[in-house]
Amino acid sequence: MVSEQNEPFVIRGKLFTLLDDGEKNEYLYDDDGVMVVGSEGRILSIGSQVPDEYSHYQVVNTQHLIIPGFVDAHVHYPQLPVIASYGASLLDWLDKYTFPEEIRYGDRSYADGRAARFLALILEKGVTSAAVFSTIHDVALEALQVSNRDIGLNLVSGITGMDQGAPDQLLVDLATFKAINQRAIESCREIERFGYAVTPRFALSCSEKMLDYCGQLLEADQSLLMQTHINETEDEILATSALFPNATDYLDVYASFGLLSDRSLFAHGIHNTEIEYEKWAAAGASVIHCPTSNTFLGSGLFDANGYTSKEINVALGSDVGGGFSLNPFVTMAEAYKVAKLRGQVLDPLLLMYWHTLGGARAIHQEETVGSLEPGKYADFCLVDITSDYVGSEIWERAATVRDKLFSLMFAMPDSKNRVVATFTAGILRWHDEIQSGL
Repeated sequence: MVSEQNEPFVIRGKLFTLLDDGEKNEYLYDDDGVMVVGSEGRILSIGSQVPDEYSHYQVVNTQHLIIPGFVDAHVHYPQLPVIASYGASLLDWLDKYTFPEEIRYGDRSYADGRAARFLALILEKGVTSAAVFSTIHDVALEALQVSNRDIGLNLVSGITGMDQGAPDQLLVDLATFKAINQRAIESCREIERFGYAVTPRFALSCSEKMLDYCGQLLEADQSLLMQTHINETEDEILATSALFPNATDYLDVYASFGLLSDRSLFAHGIHNTEIEYEKWAAAGASVIHCPTSNTFLGSGLFDANGYTSKEINVALGSDVGGGFSLNPFVTMAEAYKVAKLRGQVLDPLLLMYWHTLGGARAIHQEETVGSLEPGKYADFCLVDITSDYVGSEIWERAATVRDKLFSLMFAMPDSKNRVVATFTAGILRWHDEIQSGL
């Protein structure tokens, strides 16, 4: 039995992890692997044997696959209630469903309930780290912070900046935004594993003064990240061009206000110019690919080769509620299909990289999360590979580790979750009492 406290233990089973050595296709896989977890929630050792100094630790044997916890690098917690809502286009969808729902998060009691539900759901999907969009309300972010105390996820979030282009109830004047941002930043510093991201929603929702302030904040504090949206739809790009006529392209809007850096997370990035790719690469910014959202809203097809050829860091995001699933396996499968529609083929190892180490790099935490290696947090999940849908026959038939991972991506239906346990910092945070065997 695994304790729900920080007690050292060894877990033994089929173990897979990518290795953080600069190569996206280096990995460790062992049919009878062991991982040693220390009392501080960090990984002490991985391999085929337990080092002698840890031989007295409790050993937990599992029939399930042990893999790193996933990083959802772009997700909107207030949009969970509008998932799978019918909409003709992105901007229509925002007006009809998203904005009315986000208005409700000014009510702390409502935000508390939604935040708790959201975090419980991503935990059940094997997500252990996430870059989360909140709303303009300080109480909405507070609800996320409080709800996470007993769950222990590794989160990045921030107050959303919007002072135009939305209903009046969702606009915040700059003076108020400055005040609640500063308070929120300080509150995050006091919370373990909760980082702050400056969050201008997107260019259409921000005045020049709002963007300028966000850029100043990002430049002044090197501990902060920045998350926003870019080049998601052609209509959005045209509207942005009209609003910022002096900018050469969409990315230039953000760059001109100091928001393009190696701490920037740009979601979508579908309709880019060659110049934008070049500026993106030079800055060291990350792109967050959100395939289920892009196909659901008909936004377009992400050009994976456009980014990988420039060595731009790619991460994956569910983008719920535009995205229709919080399940990382669904996201990876959809990313594969999107690439195929562009005539590109994505290696399953690369897809796993985007959803683990790629995400960790995007949130600047690759030294502590994203893979199962000594010194990193023991953030991991157990995956049932003996179920009806992902049976042992499929797993054993696969000739290579690539084939095994690929089968998981397409045989992990959203209707029947096959992540059966999730750990953060070595603590069992959630498990399926019937399937996990813990």
